[in-house]
Amino acid sequence: MTPTPMPPSSLTATVDHWTAQAVMTSGYLLRLYRILGDDRQASIAMQAVGPCGERVQRLGIQAQVAALNILFTAEYPEETVAEENAWQLMIEAHAGLCAFHGLVDDHEVGKSIRGARTKTNKSFRMALRGYRSAFPEEITIPGIQQAIETAARRCADVFSSSVEFASDQEMSDLRRDLQASIIEALLKEAEVEGEKPSQDS
Repeated sequence: MTPTPMPPSSLTATVDHWTAQAVMTSGYLLRLYRILGDDRQASIAMQAVGPCGERVQRLGIQAQVAALNILFTAEYPEETVAEENAWQLMIEAHAGLCAFHGLVDDHEVGKSIRGARTKTNKSFRMALRGYRSAFPEEITIPGIQQAIETAARRCADVFSSSVEFASDQEMSDLRRDLQASIIEALLKEAEVEGEKPSQDS
């Protein structure tokens, strides 16, 4: 999986990018499965977009979605390779958003984002289900690992760089610790979803 280009390393820009990435990959997969006549996978792809579709409309970042789609289709002209990478990029996007919600919710005072966090977690699990339905374990296990590690690294980079008055060593330690804890939490969530019996949605 080749990550799509990221915007400047600010929290808002990163969240917007992941949001657009989730919408782009969901749309790509939905169109693909409709062409293939696979209604079940089309339904999963549509559900996996979760709250990101509404957020794209509300923020007016449809142009970002379109730009990502152009880059993606140019890079992956072969259908099967594109299908696999679309699921991986969707998992990465939702993993990053899950990590963001987890970090913000854990540190927020007087304001909860648990509703959005619950919906995002559901989208993450739906993306995992769609990927695992489409490809064998020998592909999905390393694919999920890579997607989660990429999301965790970006999330840790953004959060650690926003800390004021920290030395380079302190920022490096924070980044390493954050990345490790995010990977552990997301892999645990992915493992739990993988243990559930497959079910039509």
